[in-house]
Amino acid sequence: MMTRRNLNDLVTQESEADIILEVKNLNVHFFTRRGEIKAIRGINFYVKRGEVLGIVGESGSGKSVTALTLVDLLPSGIGCITEGDILLNGERISDTYKKEYRIIRRKKVKLSQKRTSRKVSNHVQNIRGHISMIFQDPLTSLDPLYKVKAQMIESIMYNNRKMLIKRILEKDDIKKNKKDLVELLNFKGIQAFSEKITNLYGPDGFHQELLMIENSSIGETEKKTRIVKALHALEPLDKHIIDSLNNQLNNLRKKVWRPNNSKKYRFTGKINRILLQEAELYSIELLELVDMPHPDKVMESYPHELSGGMKQRVMIALGVANKPDILIADEPTTALDVITQYQILYLLKTLNQKLGLTIIFITHDLGVMAAIADRILVMYAGKISEIGPTKYILSEPLHPYTRGLLQSAPSISNKQVDLYSIPGQVPDLLNPPNGCSFANRCSFATERCRNDPPTFNIKGRTVNCWLYEVKENES
Repeated sequence: MMTRRNLNDLVTQESEADIILEVKNLNVHFFTRRGEIKAIRGINFYVKRGEVLGIVGESGSGKSVTALTLVDLLPSGIGCITEGDILLNGERISDTYKKEYRIIRRKKVKLSQKRTSRKVSNHVQNIRGHISMIFQDPLTSLDPLYKVKAQMIESIMYNNRKMLIKRILEKDDIKKNKKDLVELLNFKGIQAFSEKITNLYGPDGFHQELLMIENSSIGETEKKTRIVKALHALEPLDKHIIDSLNNQLNNLRKKVWRPNNSKKYRFTGKINRILLQEAELYSIELLELVDMPHPDKVMESYPHELSGGMKQRVMIALGVANKPDILIADEPTTALDVITQYQILYLLKTLNQKLGLTIIFITHDLGVMAAIADRILVMYAGKISEIGPTKYILSEPLHPYTRGLLQSAPSISNKQVDLYSIPGQVPDLLNPPNGCSFANRCSFATERCRNDPPTFNIKGRTVNCWLYEVKENES
């Protein structure tokens, strides 16, 4: 028998710089009372930077489970990665998941293991900053008891605090103040400079370091030199200030009270109000980015007061707030009318082109795929049937399951009254077949199909079907 190839052959044909996400032999199982459900079984694929990869398949094929696995949203203690690797920008992130779930699945968890689990969760939280996800039903993702403003600000404050500080300190008036400080130091001396620092930054902050320099026994020229160096250390944005602000906010959140630091907490409250104001401005900018009409009014609205399309735009705005490398859209056009569907698809494609955003788009609608996807990945019963460019998948499908999907899609030009239905039943994932999952429903299936699953690469496409063994040799 000839040696079968996998997606690694295709990855080597692509520049490593073009690959942002790579999934290798991923297996995901769910542990239930009925037994071990093998939801994802040995899938391999990659995503190129800046492309829109569509994942299509019928309900239960494993599309959403694949997406949830990428962002570590599998049910804790029930679903886990049993085998395989996920690489994001060349960094292996699946090892983290496996370690965490090994800890969670034990009956007795020691304190040290709990600490390890928390550490792993923090690492995964950092990875989630690179991958965002918008879900199928925005109403279930938005809290009906809070206004859009409160929910957007809360999310931005939690995930983008350093970015907000950077936005504040990069404003023109702040930059002008720093320039004025250097001039003030040169012309009016250190004492006036210290007073100006106190007025700008409050009773705590950078001026403490300044006062230490001022009270030192070194000469006047050396003092000025050190102060200028300290100012330049701010760059446009002082890392010392950022860390200080973050520490103050963390201390406030933990409610650590120190009597000798009472002024510090008043300063922290002022900073927090400034951050909230900046988060509100950033929220409005995000809503404008997703073409939301009257964003200021939407901010003051409750979710139930918005239409389906407007709620989905809010979710997209939250999805891109962290400036992720990858945005996963899990059937975002479901339950929307045709016009709103087109608007959401156009918006996502615009964000893809304008921001260079990589999108993984999940749907069961092949018509939607034709409008947005650069490549299509077809899934069936937890395995990949076929991968290839959209135009070839839709015009020249190779796998029998892909052909069946296309034939079962309704069409205006088709005068046939009854829609085509693929015969047979989906295999039970508690005890899935060893070979091709579609073999029991395929009219071309042979005994080899039922026992030995193939993978062939044909002119830049991947198809898991023995029908194309000869064609691979020819290509």
